[in-house]
Amino acid sequence: MITYSAIAVGTDGSESSQAAVRAAASLARLYDAKLVIISAWHAASSPLLNAPHRDLSSVPVSEEEAADQHLRDAMIVAQQEGAASIELRKVAGAPADALTREVQESGIDLLVVGNKGVNTLTGRVFGNIPTEVVRNSPVNVLIVNTDDHES
Repeated sequence: MITYSAIAVGTDGSESSQAAVRAAASLARLYDAKLVIISAWHAASSPLLNAPHRDLSSVPVSEEEAADQHLRDAMIVAQQEGAASIELRKVAGAPADALTREVQESGIDLLVVGNKGVNTLTGRVFGNIPTEVVRNSPVNVLIVNTDDHES
């Protein structure tokens, strides 16, 4: 029987990431597992070489204060879903790297992410967080279909 004692989920404050938090919190409740909510932050953008459009030319910036707010909002969602043990972590770095690094260092059994960017041309060409997480995660990854929650 598969069981999970620690489930992690990433949030960037978007509606789609809140849907992933809701799914992870539900699983944490069902498995009586600790829920670790992670928000990555980084203060500097880095240009992508030869990016054809301005909107593709840098990594999105999420300030540290914004990450704090994302975590507070996600905690409310997780509590509404009935997760009993919730831990909030603000991690410096690019989202996919921060998530996989935190999972490796923290004994997480399952990582939950939304599918934001998976079905877009930009995501297919330049990569996206869910794909990078799946490639690099040392644990099982659950990708939540958040298409109805895109923002």
